[in-house]
Amino acid sequence: MEVLLGGVVAAVVAALVALWTHRREARQRDELLNRELEYQTRSALRETYGALLVKQRKSREASLRLALDGGSTHSQAFDREAVAAHDEFTDVYHQLNLDSSRSMWLEARGLRAALDDMLRLAQVGDAKGCEDAADLARDARQNLERSFRERLGYDAHQVRRPLGKYDKVEPPPSGQS
Repeated sequence: MEVLLGGVVAAVVAALVALWTHRREARQRDELLNRELEYQTRSALRETYGALLVKQRKSREASLRLALDGGSTHSQAFDREAVAAHDEFTDVYHQLNLDSSRSMWLEARGLRAALDDMLRLAQVGDAKGCEDAADLARDARQNLERSFRERLGYDAHQVRRPLGKYDKVEPPPSGQS
């Protein structure tokens, strides 16, 4: 009887050890899979963010050229260029938002709003308004960079800049800063 009981206990212990080992290995696989997925997401996000930097700069520059040339009625070629550059920015903006955090999404919306206004101001030939919007678009891009660094787990290099009417970030609850 003792031998039989000893065999049952050994079998139960072996089964528990096997179950524990299996669960530990499954957790390790899940952790590795999650790390790999996060690495791929971060890589894709970096690539998309890099493309967004280029497209927003080209959109800003094209809108400024159009505004300084007097707007759409004076230069249809600059108008087409500015609209195309803005459309390219918008495409990458939507791509970035697929993997962005909420704070990145809000900052990207502020950048897009500034670039949208830049294009409108450029089309009517408002060079001063377009230049002012360009300054805010640069600030919006820096805010986006800040939230991008935070998304990746890094410290921000700069303080967040207010964007006035382009700000999409919710203010902190009263009593907090």
